Amino acid sequence: MKRTIFIVIFCLFAATFAQAQTRDVRRANTQLNRGNIANAKEMIDAAMQDPSALNDASTHITRAKVYIEIFVSQDPEVKALHNNPLEVAYQALETAQEKDTDNANVIEIQQTLLVMSELTFNAAVESFNTGDYSNASRAFRRSYGLAESFGSIDTTTLYNAALAAEMAREFAPAEEMYLKLIEMEYDQPYMFSSMTNILMAKGDTVAATSMIKSGRQRYPDDLNLIFSEANIYIFTGQVDEAREILNLAIEKDPENPNLYFAFAANYDRMAQDTTYTLEDRQFAFMEAEKSYKKSIELDPDYFDAIYNLGVLYFNEGIRIFEEADAKLRANPTSAAFRQYEQDEKRFQEKWLQAQPYLETAMEMLGDDETNLEVVVVSLMQLYARTNQPEKLEVMQDIYHQKFAPIEE
Repeated sequence: MKRTIFIVIFCLFAATFAQAQTRDVRRANTQLNRGNIANAKEMIDAAMQDPSALNDASTHITRAKVYIEIFVSQDPEVKALHNNPLEVAYQALETAQEKDTDNANVIEIQQTLLVMSELTFNAAVESFNTGDYSNASRAFRRSYGLAESFGSIDTTTLYNAALAAEMAREFAPAEEMYLKLIEMEYDQPYMFSSMTNILMAKGDTVAATSMIKSGRQRYPDDLNLIFSEANIYIFTGQVDEAREILNLAIEKDPENPNLYFAFAANYDRMAQDTTYTLEDRQFAFMEAEKSYKKSIELDPDYFDAIYNLGVLYFNEGIRIFEEADAKLRANPTSAAFRQYEQDEKRFQEKWLQAQPYLETAMEMLGDDETNLEVVVVSLMQLYARTNQPEKLEVMQDIYHQKFAPIEE
């Protein structure tokens, strides 16, 4: 009998003791229901100092709810209570799942996780839109994982996570997610060009070629994939193959100025690449020139095409000048000087060809345009090389006023 009384008394004591230990949790819930988020945080943080409360799943559920409220609050003072409340909420829910061994709180945990999934996705979108691609990718991945825990496979969210990782140059996780999406047959052709870019960045042109061919097989008419394939051919020096594939794109949409611009930009890069032979670079220059002009013909206000064509001519002039200068320095004879004079006419001609396009690009820009500085610098270089001091002075004044104020 004495033993039985002892057990009853002990159980009553234990129940009273447990109630005392969960008082802060109950207070936190009360303050939370009243909208007193700061007080709720204070109470639940206090509960987290108690080992007994830490073993109770409801403690962690309450903590998650408090920190979710901090995250969604529009009150700056509440927002300032923690710099990453969503992370705290997520960790709290993970712990709650671990502690809920008898599934007594499973419904409440699932409901809170569902809220977390939506909030995490929204946070990912916000990070993506502000250019914080690394955090965006992590948040999208977490949102995908949360949806997966409910038996939902949200491939769009996984794709967003992969794209954000790629833009953050976190190629390893991006590659892993893209490959998973390809295996899942997600309907997005861009992931093949993304995977191709990642493989090219790793220097694996064989795998990149295989990847883009798989994409082209699935999406034979996708122009982005056609350009990605052309880029590989240009990079690997397969000029004929590049020309064939780019012509295919233009055949599909012959009145699209963007296609001619992309065609030109590809050959422009090749024209500037000294790893190619002079013959190949000259071929690339002519193809770029022709396509930039066609792009401008189709869209006379195409700034990028106008500016790039000017730069193409300017760079060709630089190439001719450097070649002529190197020959003269190597062999400063009378014959070499006469040859230099002939070459000078050629590079000056190219620079003067560049001038109207660069000046037109300048006229197209407002005072606050992001491209203004690069155009001003280009014109400064051109006017200096073509001995136009008055125009040079105007560009220098603009540059110093807007981009490099002279301290008095």
